[in-house]
Amino acid sequence: MAAQYSIEHVNSAIEVRVKGSLDRTTSLQMWTDIVKACAAHNCHSILGLSYLDTPLKLGDAFDHQAIFLEAGVTIDHRIAWAQLNPAAYEMSQLVETVLLNRGMINGRLFADEHEARRWLARAG
Repeated sequence: MAAQYSIEHVNSAIEVRVKGSLDRTTSLQMWTDIVKACAAHNCHSILGLSYLDTPLKLGDAFDHQAIFLEAGVTIDHRIAWAQLNPAAYEMSQLVETVLLNRGMINGRLFADEHEARRWLARAG
């Protein structure tokens, strides 16, 4: 299934829910929409709740550096991203590693929604 996502401003955070299969094009559109929502609500805290049907492709995972630059994601955005499908977690972890190693994010990846929420509340 192609990826579907929703973006809402909830309790002083931008809450993103995504499911399906992400590709580069959809990832770029989603992150662009997230940045727009952050600007509209003057909010830089992002909670992502993701259940990908399949792991990201290796090229798409590495391409998140360019995706974040194109979408306007900055170090000012605080991102707590929960990948709730264990089968997709490892490739999501690669995205996190790439972005952290390049100093591009203030964020963490989680396997649990509650831990992601707690971290975001403490980071804010």
